Amino acid sequence: MTATNDEHASLARGASTAPIATSAVVGTPSLAYGTVFVPGAEQLAPGELRVTVLGSGDPWIRRSQASGSLLVEVGNAEKDFFFFDLGSGALANFDALGLPVEHTTKVFLSHLHADHIGDIPGLMGSLAKAGRVDPVEIWGGGSEDPALGLGSFVENMGKAMAWDRASLAGVRPTTGFDAVAHEIPFDRPDMVYDRNGVRISSFPAIHGLSGAVGYAIEYGGRKVVFSGDTRPCRHVVQAAQGADLLIHECFQSPAVFARATGLPLETAVHLTRFAHTIPEQMGRILDLTQPRMGAIWHLDLTPGVDVVFDEVGANYRGPVTITQDLTVFNVTEESVIARQATVNDAASPVHGPSKSNPAPEPMPAPPAWWADALLDV
Repeated sequence: MTATNDEHASLARGASTAPIATSAVVGTPSLAYGTVFVPGAEQLAPGELRVTVLGSGDPWIRRSQASGSLLVEVGNAEKDFFFFDLGSGALANFDALGLPVEHTTKVFLSHLHADHIGDIPGLMGSLAKAGRVDPVEIWGGGSEDPALGLGSFVENMGKAMAWDRASLAGVRPTTGFDAVAHEIPFDRPDMVYDRNGVRISSFPAIHGLSGAVGYAIEYGGRKVVFSGDTRPCRHVVQAAQGADLLIHECFQSPAVFARATGLPLETAVHLTRFAHTIPEQMGRILDLTQPRMGAIWHLDLTPGVDVVFDEVGANYRGPVTITQDLTVFNVTEESVIARQATVNDAASPVHGPSKSNPAPEPMPAPPAWWADALLDV
């Protein structure tokens, strides 16, 4: 299941179905899993979590790697799933998983950089057109300056979507454009979600400004921790104690980043070490936390990953997966496994039940000038 070193260059171009991992299986699975994950072919067991990387890339948008996003599914009766960040390209990967459009209602943002929120307009607008009528709930950090907090972002996003929403009036309900903001503390840990057997807590992260956070997801006695973007941070280490899966951001080392981007080394140092975590630090964090599986996320794969494994391995010898788009983790009491998904790149929307049944608004009269401009063909 694990890619060889010779395959790593092609992996960055999506040419392999193998995960990039030192060990893709931890423990002894009690369930039967295919070599690759095929959407719709496996039902989650009670107590099981499935984490799919919808976007593994860094701020530079590539076809090979969508911008940052995770999807967490749990095996409860409600079949709940949650977005963690939603960068550009993430919704295309979500669509390929065949999950109901109507259930795209829970989003947890680590921070408000563009590469983590780029698909929020599509979530609010395009998926409302596709069938969602229930509001989207969005969680994210506050700020010392209210204008920079999650609440302000959600309010302004609603204003930005006003034309899109108004254009749908009379065609179908527009309630799916609604978004409810849950602004959470940026400077201390907090329990922010507790429903249907799923508990999600937040913790501060060190990135950019006040307002960056990470999350710990607990369900069925299992724990998955998502760092968000951060420099090495004690809050992450504390939250990740006892984690089955720690998904932590990691940029290439400054020298590799400088060569890959053409930036001066001094600039590369500021963009990597002073804003993110780099591989040698990643190894130390994994050594401090000892998760069953460590996962590196937000890493540009194009320069290669062998040096990353070497730098991480200098401080940590446990199981590590470097995530690609559509890397899938299944987490159970018995095991944690990493695979790649094989998907339909042209999947149609899948539908499920809604919580509400609103009626469409009245159809507005068309603009008067259309009468002269419209061609009767």
